[in-house]
Amino acid sequence: MSTATEKELEQLKAEFAAVRDELANIGKTVGRLSSSASEDGQQRLRSAAGKTRQHAQDGWSALENEVEERPMTSIAAALGIGFILGRLLDR
Repeated sequence: MSTATEKELEQLKAEFAAVRDELANIGKTVGRLSSSASEDGQQRLRSAAGKTRQHAQDGWSALENEVEERPMTSIAAALGIGFILGRLLDR
């Protein structure tokens, strides 16, 4: 009877070792996937930052062109906006 128990114990040890190895492999796979996802996220963030930077530069260029083409209108608009902001912030 002790030999049957010893065999079962050996089988359980072997199964436990197999489960432990599988969990280690799963951990490695999850690590690789998370690393890949992190790199993908960083790449997307860089791309979005570049696009945002380009849009800001385009907007600034358009504003500069508008001011150069219509300087008096730009001054009047700036004065009007300043007056409105001053009234709103005064409260």
